[in-house]
Amino acid sequence: MKKIATILLAGTIFVTGLAGCSSQETELVTKTLFPEFSELDMEGNTITNDIFSEYDATVVNFWNNGCGTCIEEMPELEEMYQTLQEQNINLIGVGADSGESEEQLTTAQEILTEKGVTYINLSPDPENDFYKDFISELTGYPTTYIVDSDGNIVGAPIIGNVKNQEDTLKKRLESIIESQ
Repeated sequence: MKKIATILLAGTIFVTGLAGCSSQETELVTKTLFPEFSELDMEGNTITNDIFSEYDATVVNFWNNGCGTCIEEMPELEEMYQTLQEQNINLIGVGADSGESEEQLTTAQEILTEKGVTYINLSPDPENDFYKDFISELTGYPTTYIVDSDGNIVGAPIIGNVKNQEDTLKKRLESIIESQ
């Protein structure tokens, strides 16, 4: 019995050692598609997932009217948007509660105007699947996703002020650009 255990142990060590000799790195990559959507922006234009294919990457920032941090970071996001455009990277805002009523939409539009925001901002319909199945599941605001030109989410969501996690954002965007 002792001899069998010794042989099994030696075999396990040998196989484990061979696995470490591999010259190729194996990377497990799971791609998650950003959910499909067809929503109106704050000006009434229909925007769909097709917008992702127009850019190397898109930063999607979810915010709401009652989120002080969201509103506070808008000028920084606008500045980032102006810089990113030069690199064929887009930024889209999603006013999560702006589609709930005319009053919410008006408030969102006033906030965007006051903060000098020029990037597209969606006003999602709470009756659409995008809102029901995705936006309603967000755990905090602001929440930011990075999406590649194929519509895949790159990395985990960034929850909180983007400026505080700028290095993470830059690394993810650089990895997309380098893979093009």
